[in-house]
Amino acid sequence: MENKTGRNLPAPVPCKVCGDKSYGKHYGVYCCDGCSCFFKRSIRKNVFYSCISGDGRCVVDKARRNWCPYCRLQRCFAVEMNVSAVQEERGPRKPKFFEEKIFSITNRNIFTSQHSQTSEKIAHIFLMTIKHLRKNSGFGLLSYNSQNKILGQTWSSIFVLRLAQCKEMHENIFSFLKYPITYVRSMKLEVLEQDLLENILLCRAELLEDSKQAFLAEYLQEMAMEALFLRNTENKKRFLKIISCLNILYRCDPNEVYLKLFKPIIGNVTMESIIATI
Repeated sequence: MENKTGRNLPAPVPCKVCGDKSYGKHYGVYCCDGCSCFFKRSIRKNVFYSCISGDGRCVVDKARRNWCPYCRLQRCFAVEMNVSAVQEERGPRKPKFFEEKIFSITNRNIFTSQHSQTSEKIAHIFLMTIKHLRKNSGFGLLSYNSQNKILGQTWSSIFVLRLAQCKEMHENIFSFLKYPITYVRSMKLEVLEQDLLENILLCRAELLEDSKQAFLAEYLQEMAMEALFLRNTENKKRFLKIISCLNILYRCDPNEVYLKLFKPIIGNVTMESIIATI
């Protein structure tokens, strides 16, 4: 059993994140004190980083672990550091409505353990997706009201895009979403490509009434489209396949996604209401 300091090894082993010396497990993984503190701080403060190189491939080692916090955090996730363990360390706080629903679902006897865990993961993915999008370098520039209007009509598309990137969620669990999830995964999107695709999905001027906000949304969408094209100038076939993701994701029926995945968690509360509280 680990002691409170996490030091339970007679000799150090390499930190799973940066390769520095680790004397025990922190949040389920053998890592150094530095990466443990970084992970805890990032999760507790809900920090959203941007990759300094723009491609999400920065080297994370002992010498360069502080260079790009985005890639360092992604590395923490890749080695499966336990987010829940950080959250359980927090003092008591008043949970938001949606988080209350997530918590309560784990205590219902009518759900099997597997069903409960799946529902928790679904809810967590949705929460983190909306929080991340609020700070997106493109979409995040729109007003809060504009964001809510757009998300109210596009949430299912963006959720499925994010769900597809969650490897532990097997597509067979969501048979009605198997095609879009499988297609998106087959693209093996890079971090920047996904970010640009999200901006194209979300920055839709036609969904906004405010002319200034609509103009900004159109501009942001055009910039994202151009950046995605320039990134794939030597592989136009790949560019077209990525763009084809848009139509596939747009066809994800929000009503079906809501009924099958979210209504068991939030009951009759609308997704628009949930989005407005995040």
